Amino acid sequence: MKYLKVILPMLAIIFAIGLTFASVNSEPKPDVQTTDFIYLGNDNWQSIPEQECQGTEENCRVQIGAGGPVYDVYDEMDLGTVKLSPADQEPTVINLD
Repeated sequence: MKYLKVILPMLAIIFAIGLTFASVNSEPKPDVQTTDFIYLGNDNWQSIPEQECQGTEENCRVQIGAGGPVYDVYDEMDLGTVKLSPADQEPTVINLD
């Protein structure tokens, strides 16, 4: 019984220190997904998956479905951030779900 009075507070301190390292950060980190945008007109923007347009010649373009409309691709929802692609690159066909 004599040892219990000494050991119990020491165990409580050890467990308290252990719990500080075992605590979980309850704030989830947001998933960052890179997206591009197309301008549909009338101040309507549609987000699309990131497009691999690397060039300096022409505006990068996507086509919604085979035979669908063709749109310019923008990095942000701003008409001044059009992405550029190599010369003579055909529009990338994408399907929006």
